[in-house]
Amino acid sequence: MQVSWTPLAIESYENIIDQLIVDWNIDIIERFENQVEYLIDRIENHNHICPKSNIDNLHKCIINKQSSLIYRVKNNNCTIEIILFVFNKSEHIF
Repeated sequence: MQVSWTPLAIESYENIIDQLIVDWNIDIIERFENQVEYLIDRIENHNHICPKSNIDNLHKCIINKQSSLIYRVKNNNCTIEIILFVFNKSEHIF
């Protein structure tokens, strides 16, 4: 299964990393990166593992208590498209 990231996903991921750099240390950043990598690996193997969000065809996965990943399955279950990373306490439509 192929995984692709939207430009918004890349930007939001980098924003979270930037925020972690300001507020935390390299260990926390590495932990976050490992959590994201592990979650994406799980999604690749079980593409509907996370519940659907409030928006059709999107799924929301909790990475940790601070952040979540939004994705969709495309092309007859052949592609996972990472849409966005969100802070769980922020206002968002997911």
